[in-house]
Amino acid sequence: MAMIGIYGLGNSIFQLLFNLFILARGDDLAFLGLLKSSISLAALVLGLPLGMLTDRIGIRRSMLLGVICSSVGIGALVLAPVDGLLLLAAAVLGIGNALFRAAGPAFIAQNTTEDEQPTAFSLQSSLRMLVAFGGSIVGGAIPGWFAVRLGIGPESAAAYRATLLIACFTMGLSLIPLLVIRQRKRPEPGPLVGVAFSIGSLLRRQDVRRLVVTQLIISLGAGLLIPYLNIFLKVRFGISDHLLGWVFAIYQLLIGVGTLAAPILSERWGEVRTIVGTQLASLPFLMALGFTPVLPVAIGALWLRAMLMNMGNPLYTAFAMRQARDKERGKVGALLGATSSVGWMIGPGVSGLVQQHLGFSPLFLTTGATYLLASLLMHLFFKEVEEPA
Repeated sequence: MAMIGIYGLGNSIFQLLFNLFILARGDDLAFLGLLKSSISLAALVLGLPLGMLTDRIGIRRSMLLGVICSSVGIGALVLAPVDGLLLLAAAVLGIGNALFRAAGPAFIAQNTTEDEQPTAFSLQSSLRMLVAFGGSIVGGAIPGWFAVRLGIGPESAAAYRATLLIACFTMGLSLIPLLVIRQRKRPEPGPLVGVAFSIGSLLRRQDVRRLVVTQLIISLGAGLLIPYLNIFLKVRFGISDHLLGWVFAIYQLLIGVGTLAAPILSERWGEVRTIVGTQLASLPFLMALGFTPVLPVAIGALWLRAMLMNMGNPLYTAFAMRQARDKERGKVGALLGATSSVGWMIGPGVSGLVQQHLGFSPLFLTTGATYLLASLLMHLFFKEVEEPA
């Protein structure tokens, strides 16, 4: 948990300000979309091999590699002098993300019982969001602090760069608690020559294919819009970085509160009903966010949409992990991570071009349609799987 807290603090600062840094250094929305797509492309291409690596070298070592790659990638993104090096740094960050997607869920699943997993995944997600609450507040304030002391603009590339370097250093500190974790003895891994066959075997299973389909549709919609919500608020309403930090701090806090409530709802309604119900309930707020001209209404819609849409994420992860045996969990986690990377690879690049020519309205409509489709398919695919509430 200490590792999650330290890493999440730095990552929340990075997520809040990275888009603004790239635009402040003179790049356009199309290049920002290409950069974000490159992060997901690396995670997609290497996701499955890294999941297999996780099953062979162990979860702890994989998480250590993930922290190192993420920290190095972010540092290079902030310091790279030319666009070509930015794309290479984005790929390194994508490798770190892929390792976390494979190792993180497997670590929790390995160290909890099936009955404990919904609560464990919700607690982990909630802690990450609560830490991000503090990170967003700090991230929104630090550029102004640097601006006063260095005599630079608060929304300049230099102010953002200094703040992002602090985020990078903070993420690197998460290596310390990881180094003292004692890893449980893991199942003996199979030979690498059987890796492709084992992934093929997973994909031949109907339950895994259905998980992949719903994950893909959700990620396609999310990749179009979610990475750019900070830019949307800046463009539509012209809010300051300080206010933006507070908006996203409360955004993260409400996601944390929602994920804590998710296991309680799942005990009453069942996991699938909770996931589907909360996702559908978020859609009116998504549309309100995209089309209201009133800032307080937009902020309220942003918060409620985020809380409802993300409530089911830890339940979905726990549900997916139960479909796999212990020695397969790294592969299943990597498979779902790679699937998610498809959407996050395609979406940001397309979104950057759409924003330049058509604005945000088509993106909100498309994202809403994909969320609706994914929710209905989740209900159709898995309504008979869970035990009656």
